[in-house]
Amino acid sequence: MNNEELLTMQQLNKSHKNDLLSLATIVGWDYDLEEIQTLLVSGTMFGHITLEKKVVSCAAIIPYGAKLASIGMVIVHPNYRGRGLAKVLLIQCMNQLPRNMALMLIATKEGRPVYEKLSFKEYSHVTKLLGKGKQMKLVLDGYTIHQFVKTDLEEMLVLDQAAFGSSRVLFLENRIKQAKDSLVLKDRKGVMVGYALTVKKPSNLVIGPIVAQDDEQAILLIKTIIANNQGSIRIDIVEGKNTIMEELQKLGFQIVNRPPVMVKNIEAFPKRNNCLYAIAAQAYG
Repeated sequence: MNNEELLTMQQLNKSHKNDLLSLATIVGWDYDLEEIQTLLVSGTMFGHITLEKKVVSCAAIIPYGAKLASIGMVIVHPNYRGRGLAKVLLIQCMNQLPRNMALMLIATKEGRPVYEKLSFKEYSHVTKLLGKGKQMKLVLDGYTIHQFVKTDLEEMLVLDQAAFGSSRVLFLENRIKQAKDSLVLKDRKGVMVGYALTVKKPSNLVIGPIVAQDDEQAILLIKTIIANNQGSIRIDIVEGKNTIMEELQKLGFQIVNRPPVMVKNIEAFPKRNNCLYAIAAQAYG
């Protein structure tokens, strides 16, 4: 490969899904075609393409209402690094939004210097934990848990917007279609107080997002998933949820990474009500 090989940047679409999966696999990310489809339909993705029509870089911008957007799946093929492709893609993503809108991303060690040059600042962290499904007795103590039905959507969106700080209707609708489990937690009066989604990836069952009013509710949702699934399970817990991490470690989960959440235009970052416990995936913020 000639380092001066001509590349063109363009918006990517479903015809590029296999190339995008190859890129994710090269860098060791646990993606499948369903995950890439959710990214494509929830946001806008750009990439660099060779004369042979091969995708060698990518980045996605996912808007969440009028207050917040996330940048994810920033990848440059190892053979094409050192050419500033990631920076070009990031600027293209940012140009899709109002100038002062809050932007977030979860940074890899390799990507952090590029983000800092573009005025992203560390805001918090997420903690990635891995464990396995295991049978256990569950005591719901007045709560009920059931699989999501369409009539739950309105309540779910209200809970999620308060927890996340901005509306992510399109993303949640697409994520529910992709989900293996979509669990809804209701109190004695039948009012929804929390929810949790899971997505099956090639290597892990991924739990998230999780929204709940308190630690007890979040633990009930997590334990229900762990008790009803076998094999490897991943969960990315937001900063400050120490009780949840301690409970997960008691169940045999291990901390494997703690990447930073970085934000641009931090003064515009929307307020959250402390009810977000786990993110959907690092690509979605």
